[in-house]
Amino acid sequence: MEGHSIIKKKKIMLWSKNSATKYRAMLGTLAIFLSTFLLSSNLLAQEGGELFKNRCSVCHSVSDDVIIGPGLGGITEKRTEEWLATWIKDSDAMIKSGDPDAIAIYEEFNKSAMPAFTDLSDDEIQGLVEYMADPTVVAAGGDESVASGSDATVATGPDYSAFLLWGLIILMFVIAYFYNYLRKVKKLSREDGIFFGPHQIKNFPLIFFIILAVFSLVIILLIEGLNNNISHINGLLFATLPYVAFGLFIVGSIYRYTKKGYKVSSLSTQFLEGKKLFWGSQPFHWGLMVIFFGHLIAFMFPRALIAWNGQPVRLLILEISSFAFALLALLGLILLIKRRLTSKTLLVVTNKMDMVVYAILLTQIVSGLGVAYFVRWGSSWFASVLTPYLRSIFSFSPDIDAVSAAPVWVQIHIVAAFVLIGLIPFTRFMHFLVAPVDYLWRRYQMVIWNWNKSKIRQSKSHFFGKKPRNH
Repeated sequence: MEGHSIIKKKKIMLWSKNSATKYRAMLGTLAIFLSTFLLSSNLLAQEGGELFKNRCSVCHSVSDDVIIGPGLGGITEKRTEEWLATWIKDSDAMIKSGDPDAIAIYEEFNKSAMPAFTDLSDDEIQGLVEYMADPTVVAAGGDESVASGSDATVATGPDYSAFLLWGLIILMFVIAYFYNYLRKVKKLSREDGIFFGPHQIKNFPLIFFIILAVFSLVIILLIEGLNNNISHINGLLFATLPYVAFGLFIVGSIYRYTKKGYKVSSLSTQFLEGKKLFWGSQPFHWGLMVIFFGHLIAFMFPRALIAWNGQPVRLLILEISSFAFALLALLGLILLIKRRLTSKTLLVVTNKMDMVVYAILLTQIVSGLGVAYFVRWGSSWFASVLTPYLRSIFSFSPDIDAVSAAPVWVQIHIVAAFVLIGLIPFTRFMHFLVAPVDYLWRRYQMVIWNWNKSKIRQSKSHFFGKKPRNH
C-alpha cells in the first residue's frame, strides 16, 4: 500500500509539473507573439484627419460650431494656404507682427493665443490644411482617398480586428482548459491525502508578464473596437462601464469593510524591507498626489484652467510640470514592481491581484503620458472634453459624443480609470478608505510611566528600566 501511494504521488506530481510547464509555455508563446505584434504595429502614423483629431479637435470643429476656438468650416476659402500654415506654425508671432486678421481673431476670442505647433513639419501642416479644406477626405498611411458627393471613401490599413478577436477567444479557451486541468490534479491529490509544495512560492515575474500580455491584447482589441465602433462599444465603455465601476466600488467596499474588516489593509511590507520601499513609495505617491489634485482642479474649475492655458508660456509650465510628476510616479511604480518581484521575503506575502494592480497602474500612467506627449495639451483636453463628460455621468445623463470622438490615448486613459475604480474593493487599494485621517484632529495621548522619580534622576543608564524594542 505504501509503495502504491508513493507511485501515485509521483504520478500526480508529474502530471502537475507537466501541465504547469505546458500552460506556461503556451502563454509564454502567446505573450511573445503579442509583443512582436505590438512592435510591428505602426501606431504613430497620424496624418491629415488623424492629426487634426489628436491636435486640433479639442479647440476647433470642422464646421461653423465654436468650441474653444473658431469653427473651421470653409476656412480655406477665407484664408490662403500660406496664411493658415504660418498661423498653425506660430500664431503668436503673427499677432506680434501686426497681421490684421491674426489680431482680429486674437481680440475676438478673449485674447487667448493658440499654442504654437513648431514641431509639425511642412508636410504635416499641408495635410492639416487639405483636411480642413475637405474633412470627408481622410488620409491613412500616406494615401489619400477621394470623396464623391456626400459619400467618402476612407482608405484604411489592414484590418486586424477579426484576427485579434479570434486570438483572444483562443487565449481564453487555453487558459480555461489548463486551469480546469490543474484544478482536477489538485482535487485528486487532496482526495488521496497528498499535499506537495505547501510553501512553494509562485513564479510571480512570469505571472506579471502574462498579465501584462493579456492587458496589451485587450487594449489592442479596444483600440480596434473604438476606431470602428464595433457593436456600439463606445456606449458600453463610456456610458455603461462608469456605473458598473462605481457600483462595484460602493457595494464591494461596504461588503468588505463590514464582513471582512480585518482584510481592509494595505498589507504593509515596511518591516520586511524598508530601504527600497522608501525610494519607490516616495516618488510614486508624491507624483500621483500632484497629478490627482491637478485632475481635480481641472474638473472643478475648467474655465479658469482654459483661461490659464490661453498664454503659451503658462500652458507649457503646466504641461511640463505635470509630465514631470507623471514620470516621477512611473519611476516610483517601476521601482516598487522591481522590489516586489526580486525580494524573496516579499514574494511570500504576494498574491495575483498585486500583479493586476501593477498592470492597471502601469496602463493608467502610461496612457496619461501618451495623452501628454502624443496628443498634447492634456489639461485642455480634460477641461473642455472630460469635465463635461464626467459631469454628465454624475447627473445620470451620460453625453458620450465628445469622448467618442477623442483620440484613442484619451479613451484608453478613461477606460483604465474606471476599471481601476471597479477593482478597488478586491485589491490593496481599499486601504486609502481607512486612512487614519482622524489623527489630524484627535487629542494627543499622554503616557505616564510609574517609575520612582529619585531613582531616574540618579540613574546613569541610557535606558532606565527595560530597553525599548521598537527602535
